[in-house]
Amino acid sequence: MTRDERAKIARALTAAEDGTTGRIAVRVIPDASVDAFARAQYEFRRVGLHRHCQQNAALILVAPKARKFAVIGDLALHQRVGDSFWNDVVEDMQPHFSRGAVYDGIILAIERVGIVLHAHFAEPSIEGGQ
Repeated sequence: MTRDERAKIARALTAAEDGTTGRIAVRVIPDASVDAFARAQYEFRRVGLHRHCQQNAALILVAPKARKFAVIGDLALHQRVGDSFWNDVVEDMQPHFSRGAVYDGIILAIERVGIVLHAHFAEPSIEGGQ
């Protein structure tokens, strides 16, 4: 992944999280053989997303050499969107990865998770004035 793609992913993460209480992490791992779901669960805990007090964090894990990926979310997020959401995100990412467009698949997943964070976990706005 290029430096420019990493910068665009960082901007997409900021846009997806901004104005919400949610958090999203992306992990691209070099392993040629991996159980993507198990590794995603491990990485979720390793980076401390399980300690996010709102329980609405998500992790996108991609292992390009293994041609595998996983998208997982914490309890409160999962309760709001259910299995069908995660399955749809994975299904929508698959064509991007099949053609080698890893960056596009990651951006799609970030945007999709961001939409549900904004819909279900928006931070209350602070009204000014007296």
